[in-house]
Amino acid sequence: MNPAPPPITLREKLIFGSGDIFIGGSQVIMAFYYLRFLTDVVQISPALAGTVVLVSKVWDAISDPVMGVITDNTRTRWGRRKPYFVLAFFGIITSFIALWYPVSFDTELKKFAYVLATYIYFSTIATVCLVPYSSMSSEISTDYEERNNINGIRLFFSQLSSLLAAVLPLTIVEMFDDPTAGWLAMAVIFSLFYAVPWLMMFVFTHERVPMSDERSQFSLASFLRPFEVRTFRKLLVMYFLAYLSMDVVAAVFQYYMYYYLDRKDEADLVIGTMLVTQILLIPAVVTLANRFGKATVYRYSIVLWLLGACLMAAYRPDWPDYAIYLVAAVVGSGVVGCVVMPWSIFPDVTDVGELRFGKRIAGSFSGVMTFSRKFSGAIGIFAVGVILEVSGYLPPVREMREGRYTEILQVQPDSVITALQLIVFLVPIALLVPAFLAARTYPLDKLTHNSLRRYLEFQRGEKSDSNLSDDELEAMRRLLI
Repeated sequence: MNPAPPPITLREKLIFGSGDIFIGGSQVIMAFYYLRFLTDVVQISPALAGTVVLVSKVWDAISDPVMGVITDNTRTRWGRRKPYFVLAFFGIITSFIALWYPVSFDTELKKFAYVLATYIYFSTIATVCLVPYSSMSSEISTDYEERNNINGIRLFFSQLSSLLAAVLPLTIVEMFDDPTAGWLAMAVIFSLFYAVPWLMMFVFTHERVPMSDERSQFSLASFLRPFEVRTFRKLLVMYFLAYLSMDVVAAVFQYYMYYYLDRKDEADLVIGTMLVTQILLIPAVVTLANRFGKATVYRYSIVLWLLGACLMAAYRPDWPDYAIYLVAAVVGSGVVGCVVMPWSIFPDVTDVGELRFGKRIAGSFSGVMTFSRKFSGAIGIFAVGVILEVSGYLPPVREMREGRYTEILQVQPDSVITALQLIVFLVPIALLVPAFLAARTYPLDKLTHNSLRRYLEFQRGEKSDSNLSDDELEAMRRLLI
C-alpha cells in the first residue's frame, strides 16, 4: 500500500495551479489569433479555416470521453492522473510548434490537409493534458474552501498566461522581417513555457482520494454516465454557454479592433485591459464565492458581462479614446466570475457523482467537460469564419517594403462591419441568458456539500458513523441527482 500523501502545502497548490498556464494561455492564443493566422498568414478561406476546427471535434467527441475512462482505470504507483503529465510535456512542445508552422503549399487543399492534421494532433495532446488534470482538481483536496482556493490559484495562472498570450504573440512576430518566421518563433517560445510546469506537477503534487479497485468498462454507457447527474447537467450548461460566448467574441475581437474601430495598434492593449481586470478580481471572486455561493457569483457576473457587451455593441469610433478601455474592464469584470466559477464547482459535482455511482469517476466527468470546452472553441471559430466569409471579408495584401513583408489591411465592406457589431452584441445575450437561468436552479450550496462530503467519508469507510439519516440521504439524492 502506498503511504498517505502529506498535507497539502502552498508550494504544491502553486505548482498544481501552474498547469493552467497551458490551458488558459493556449486557449487565448487559439481564440484571438488562430483564425486570423489561417486566413491572413497560411491564407485559406475563413469558412475553410473554421471548418478545420469544427471537423476536429468529431475526433474529440471520441477521444475526450475515452481518455476519461482511461484515466479512471489507470493504476500506477504515482496514481491515476499524474503519469499523463509526463506525456503532456513532450506532446505540448511538438504539437504547438506544428500547429503554428506557416506552411506555404501551392494549393489550398494541401494547406487544409496540413492544418487539419496538426490541429487534430494538438487537440489530442490537449485531451491527454486536460482530462487527467481536471480530474485531479477534485482529488488534490476534499475540503470545500481549500478546493476553491486551489481553483482560484489555477485561474490566476490561467488568466496571467492568458494576458501574456494576448499581448506577446504579435510582439514576437513583429521582431522578425518575415512574419512566417515570427510565428514559428512565437510557437517555440510558448510551447516551452506551457510544457515545463507539467514535469513539475508530476514530481511535486499528490492525489488525495483513495483509488477504488473496481474499474470502469469501455462502453457508450460509461461515456454518458455523467449526464445521469442533474447537478452536472446544470454545471455543463453554465460552463458551455459562458465559454462559447467568450470564444465567439474572442475570435471576432481582432477584426473588431482592426476594421470597425480602426485601432489596430491598440488591440493587444485593450485585450490586456480585459485580462488584467480578470486577474485582479480573482481573489475577490473566490472570497465572494466562499461567502455567498458559487452560483450566486456566477449570476451577478453574467449581469456585468451583458452590460459590457451592450456597451461594446453601442461603441462608436468617435467616442473618447479611453472609453474602449473602460468597456473592456467592464467586460473583464463579468467574464472573470463566469470563468472561475464553473471549475470551482466541478470538484463538488464529482462528489455528487460518487454519491450516485458509489465510486469516483472524475475522469469521465472531466472528459465531458474537456470536450465541451474544446467544442465551444471550435463552434466559436467556425461561426465567425462562416460569418466573415458570407459577409465578404477581404484578407490583407502582403507586400515587400524596405526588405520586409508588410500586411496591408483592406477596407472592408459595410456588411462585414455590421456583422462584427452584431456578433459582439447578440451572441452574449443569446447564450448568457440561458446560462443565468441554469445558475438560478443550481442545487449544490456550501452547507449541502459539507453534509455530502461527510457522508462520502462514511461511505468510503473513513468514518464509522453516518451523518445522514435514511430520509435525509434520500432527500439529498432527490435534490442533487
